[in-house]
Amino acid sequence: MKITVEPFRHEFECEYGETILKAALRQGLFIRYGCKHGGCGTCKSRLIDGDVNEPPSTFCLSPAEREDDWFLPCVSIPTDDCTIDVSSMGISEEEFLAGDQSREYETRIEINEPLTKDIRRLRLRIVDEDGMKFTAGQFANIQVPGSQLLRPYSMANSPKEKNIMEFVVKIFPEGIFSQQLKNRLKPGDKLRLHGPYGELRIRLSHRNIIMVAGGSGLAPLLSMLYRLAEKGNERPVQLFFGARTNDDLYYINEIEAAAQTMPALEFIPVLSERWPGDWRGETGLVTEAISRYKESFRNYDAYLCGPPPMIGAATSLLVERGVRPRNVYFDAFYPATSG
Repeated sequence: MKITVEPFRHEFECEYGETILKAALRQGLFIRYGCKHGGCGTCKSRLIDGDVNEPPSTFCLSPAEREDDWFLPCVSIPTDDCTIDVSSMGISEEEFLAGDQSREYETRIEINEPLTKDIRRLRLRIVDEDGMKFTAGQFANIQVPGSQLLRPYSMANSPKEKNIMEFVVKIFPEGIFSQQLKNRLKPGDKLRLHGPYGELRIRLSHRNIIMVAGGSGLAPLLSMLYRLAEKGNERPVQLFFGARTNDDLYYINEIEAAAQTMPALEFIPVLSERWPGDWRGETGLVTEAISRYKESFRNYDAYLCGPPPMIGAATSLLVERGVRPRNVYFDAFYPATSG
């Protein structure tokens, strides 16, 4: 099938059963992407003509967007010749023709330790002295040792540490990489890293900021907090961090240290299942805590990271209370189908 890309009027061939993104990258072209499995929405484009087979997505594309012919090239296989529009990606023709500029890096494990019973801290050092330049909020793909499988994880550290990549990894009982990380990988072992990817980043704005994290979704928000603190941010920031119990909270010292250098930051931990008798944080679902916090979030930017149900509920609440839909930025954390 022939794929025509607007606004560049460039054509390329897509083989039978091949996704549009895979065909473009194979032929040295660049379309913004991230996870490659429909979970992040980075590659969202408009279908101008033709038709594609695309698995249903209840999160990255809203029903209204689907009605308006938005689709995800990373999981879409054309059924006939198609014309797509990538204008919303903000890439130039030079970038499009230059191909994928992400790189592969060799790293060594510095720290691999549990943060909670099912979340681990993974700290990698890039061997190349130039390191990897990234923007707070972006992620990288870690190659699972002994395979070609890739697993996406957001950087949790400041971008100024270009030779250090710190990740928060959710451990799944049947996960391939999870079990290697838990039982076999140790400091000094090598891992291959690919990146950076993703469009989540701090937007320049005069608006206040609300951040909502759940589970391992704290990672990119912590990186963004570090960056805001380094820049002397004075915009009010509220960080809501939802967890089941007190034992499921992590990086509390790091958040408190960021607050010391950024007085505009207010940290609100929220426990949904069980909490100690002297607990001073919020309780219930994180959305319940947000609804109690403030009646209106007009003039806010919202950054949401965590499980899709949490992001969906938080988005609905915040939009209902005044956040403009275009000022809601999120990264949904989907577990890999094969762990």
